[in-house]
This record gives sequence, structure tokens and C-alpha cells, in this order.
Amino acid sequence: MARITLNFHHYRHNLELLASKCGDMKKLMVVLKNNAYGHGISQMAPLAAAVGVRYAAVKDCAEGLKIEGLFERVLVLSDLPNSSACGALAFAIHSMESLEAVPSGTVVHLNIDTGMHRNGIFPSELTRAFEVIVRHNLVLEGVFTHFHSADVLGSDYFVQRARFDALKDNVRTLATRLGLPLPLFHACNSAGLLRHNGAFDDDVARVGISSYGYTDMPKLLGAFDLKPVLALWAKRMSTRTLHKGQKVGYAGMFEVPHTMVTSTYDVGYGDGLFRFDGTKEVLLQEGQPLLGRVSMDSFSSEGEADEVCVFSDALSMAQAANTITYEVLTRLSPWLSRVVIGRDE
Repeated sequence: MARITLNFHHYRHNLELLASKCGDMKKLMVVLKNNAYGHGISQMAPLAAAVGVRYAAVKDCAEGLKIEGLFERVLVLSDLPNSSACGALAFAIHSMESLEAVPSGTVVHLNIDTGMHRNGIFPSELTRAFEVIVRHNLVLEGVFTHFHSADVLGSDYFVQRARFDALKDNVRTLATRLGLPLPLFHACNSAGLLRHNGAFDDDVARVGISSYGYTDMPKLLGAFDLKPVLALWAKRMSTRTLHKGQKVGYAGMFEVPHTMVTSTYDVGYGDGLFRFDGTKEVLLQEGQPLLGRVSMDSFSSEGEADEVCVFSDALSMAQAANTITYEVLTRLSPWLSRVVIGRDE
């Protein structure tokens, strides 16, 4: 059967590199949303906890409840409490409306809009937000923002960073005046942390794609020794010898140029591989091309190996599909078998 392998050595290497940027593994918040970017939340969460990570972030309550016992705190990024069972989780608050809606006692992290203009409360709403927190007996654990251009050349990253640093002073003043504990501050995403130099003056850094081995940052912003964690493997379903002029797959998009041995493997677009249509060359990890169109449950390639690596670096597939590594990884089916390698060595 098709399978995914997850390299623990690579994951630990990436987390150690990121921890060196913020000073301590305990300052990392690993982002495990969307099934750990397709890697498998049930597999990746214990690996992060095993190397000393204390904080995690997930998409919704369902993901959070799967892993809450592994970390000091799990932050839910895109959901609000829907039952008392969610009470042990913390929740990102993206608007004043949401802040007013969460039940008393909820642990919250305020998202501040410093320029992305996607969500978050405005800095001008900060005093009112603190008043709601006190009035509704909420637990303010964190205040954060999100950088929209940390991975591109330009000044926007520095503008947002300066806005957040100024806002931190306002938060401290309000917390002190209202008798609230100082919250955790977090702003850096993967790109923000990778390009950070000098003393790290937030409490936490949220790391997503970089922990899995990737960055889309321009070379001018630095080169980073990140190692891809995930590899996708396919098993051979059948093999045949084809002769010149015969065609392979739907619509016969590949015409055999000479006698060759081809095999069909058990990964297709139903498993999350892109539906490459046979009009351009797409190479597997070892350099052999896909032949013709990718089917729902299979693809064809030259050779008769029992198993082939579809990719161990999602960048190659992303480039072939004209997309980003995030999409290649997160579209992988949760039903594919996931095996951790290297943990017991």
C-alpha cells in the first residue's frame, strides 16, 4: 500500500535550528493545524513533545482535543469553544464580536491587526478588549499578531514588527492597571523567526512550514539548513511491456516511443497527488517521469520497482503544479498510512 514516512531526525533538526533563533526549545509553538500540514497530527505531536516543545497550535477543537495532554498549552486558531469539553484549550480571538461571545473562564489569545487586515482586533480597540476580558472573567494568556510579508523583500515586515512592539507597551500598561498577569507575546511565524537576528524579545514563536523543512524566502534573506520531514511512497500494482505507438492511461496522453516496461502505482489525485494531465514533464523523486495522466487512485511510470518515492521534497511537486509546498503537503489524504522513522535509533 501507499504510505508516508516521517523522518524524526529531520524534524528534530529543524526544531533545534528554530530554537536556536529564539533561544530555547520551550519558546517554540509548533503549528499542527490541518493535520500537521498533512504530516499527521497524531504522529507529529508526540515527536514535538518528545524534544521539549511546550506549546502547540491547531485549527479547531477537534484537533486540539486529540493532543491537549501532550503540551502545556494548545492554542486553537480558527474555532471557538463549542462545549465544556473544550475548556482546557486556549482560543485565538480575531474580533471584538468573538471576544464578547466566548463563555466566562475561557483562556484567550488576542490577535491584533498590525497590518495584514485579514482578522484581529484593531489597536484602537485594545482598551475595550481588556474591559470585556475583565467583565466576562476571561483568562488573557496571550497577545499576538501575524506577519503578512516576513517572507518577501521589503519594509512591511519591519513596519508590522514596530507596531507590535509599541502595542506590547500598551498591553503591559493595561494589564498592570487592571491587575491582570502579563500575557505571552508572540508574533514570529516561520519566516519571521528565520530572519530574526539578535535578542529574541517575544515569549513564543509560532513555527509551521519551517518545522516541516521548508521556506519560500528569497535567497537574499538567507539560506537555512532545513530538512524535509515527509516522503510519499507508492507501491506497484501491475507491470507490462509496451511497444512503440501504444498509449498509456486516460486519453492516451503518453505514447510509447519505443519498447519499454511500465508499471502502475497506487497513488493518485484521490490521495492528494495533483491531477497532472500529461501535458508537461513531472518527475518522481529519483528522476523517472510520470507517464500520461494521473488517475484517481494511480499513476504510471517506467520501470518495475516494487515501490517508488513520489517525492521526499515537496518543492519539486509544488514547482510542477505551479503552487507552494503548503498545498502539496496539506492536500495529502489523512487515510494514507504514516510511519515515523528514526525515533528508536
